[in-house]
Amino acid sequence: MTKKTLFYNGQIITVNKNNDVEEAMLVEDNRISCVGKTVEALRLADKYTEWVDLHGCAVVPGFVDCHIHMAVAGARIPNQIDVSKKAGVDSVSELLNKLKAGNTSKDEWIIGSSYSHESLDENRHVTLEELDNAFPDIPVLIIHTSGHMSVANTKALDESRLNLDTEGVMKDGNGRANGLLIENAHFSMLEKSPVLPSDEELISGIERFSKMLASKGITSAHDAGGFGTATFRTLQKAKDRGVLLCRTYPMLWSLFGKSEQLKTAENAIDSGFYTGLGDDFLKIGPIKLMADGSAVGGTCAVSKPLLHLDATAPASFSQKELDEVFVEGHRRGFQLTAHAVGDKAIEMVIAAYEKAMTLYPRKDSRHRIEHCFLMRPDLFEKIKTFGIIPVPNPGFLSVWGGVFEKYYSDRIERVMPLKTFRDMGVITPFGSDAMVIEEYEPLFGIAAAMERRDLKSGRIIGEEQRIDFMHALRCYTYFGAYASFEEKEKGSLAAGKLADFVILSDGVLKKTPDELRKTKVCATYIDGRKIFG
Repeated sequence: MTKKTLFYNGQIITVNKNNDVEEAMLVEDNRISCVGKTVEALRLADKYTEWVDLHGCAVVPGFVDCHIHMAVAGARIPNQIDVSKKAGVDSVSELLNKLKAGNTSKDEWIIGSSYSHESLDENRHVTLEELDNAFPDIPVLIIHTSGHMSVANTKALDESRLNLDTEGVMKDGNGRANGLLIENAHFSMLEKSPVLPSDEELISGIERFSKMLASKGITSAHDAGGFGTATFRTLQKAKDRGVLLCRTYPMLWSLFGKSEQLKTAENAIDSGFYTGLGDDFLKIGPIKLMADGSAVGGTCAVSKPLLHLDATAPASFSQKELDEVFVEGHRRGFQLTAHAVGDKAIEMVIAAYEKAMTLYPRKDSRHRIEHCFLMRPDLFEKIKTFGIIPVPNPGFLSVWGGVFEKYYSDRIERVMPLKTFRDMGVITPFGSDAMVIEEYEPLFGIAAAMERRDLKSGRIIGEEQRIDFMHALRCYTYFGAYASFEEKEKGSLAAGKLADFVILSDGVLKKTPDELRKTKVCATYIDGRKIFG
């Protein structure tokens, strides 16, 4: 027998093309059957229908987080120790004490996580000498919250057998490694260190983190990759066991350095499968490459040096390498995406996409650029012309706005240019980039897009690029569904669509950003089934 549930007496925020707000919504099994006036929904109800009084609260489409490292964020690496500010680490001495207190094995690697040198009182990186003095006989690797750099002690460098001439091994004045590893050196170290959890640990992490996503109202996640084939395998195992709670669209990418990225892409292209294989709960997403470094680390590839540097950081791939992977991936039917933060990296990725689409014309490719952080005026029109989808992370503005102001203040109007994208009609779905960021609530990201305020200093970062609530909500719902070719199935509340939606703790249409950040998720539904609340 069909199960019917009527939701009424609230704000049903449809996110349709007219931004209609309705009175009631009727759900039948896993689909929405009616959105409109209460009397319209009642015509389709029967005596068995369950009634849910919303008491004025808002219902919105299930949030779609288009850039999230679900498998990595949920996994618990053996002997991993949180050294973030939230964990009580404010100085180098506190960091070292935290590592000592958390070191239970005494002979295995110590992995520090969520490290940020910007949050330390000293406002600098911990040094190799400081780590060596505290841990002369145990390998230590401290991973930066950006995911693009780390600090190692001598024991870790020795045991990993990392080639100290690798690009990104930073040196002191005497030409010796100082422990800081950025980009290629960092990813090579990850490959050589014991950071890959077992399948069971990954599945447990996916289960744990998907529960967290449900509590935030996230019903669909675009997993931005991490552990390569282990991520894809364990996502499928988690789905088969019924512990993958949200719809997942994984990107095909490995964090273990440039060679592993190329290998992952080549294996995907040679498989014969392509983007879209799967079902409503788990399907193959785009091939991904990491074209440059990070915004918060200041290691992105830009056209002119950042304010704190004398030179520009290199891109992670040559134009020829990007072209080879993306042209062939496009030809074989894949959606493509690239982590590209700086304007130089964005330019290179656009050039590769342009070449692919010119050589092998294909309608509606929807190739993406993850982050697409620092734009140049000449790049906007190409993104529009080729239908490229930027995927910005507005929550970064609230967490790291002060860092961005320090690095990019001479071009701040081009940092995450949300209003310019909106005015040009460019579809820009939002992502949180959890695990990189701890504040991954969609309402946090929406509030950040509306006000662009650094929450630590209170300063506004690029005021002219603010957007309104309804557009920001669309970026976290309908545009997210569009980015995975699923806008006909989800992303807005309409008859015939999947019953993925969220009940919030209050009406939200007139709330300030501060009030939005305090608004809670009361219930999350997928396929008409309550998975949280």
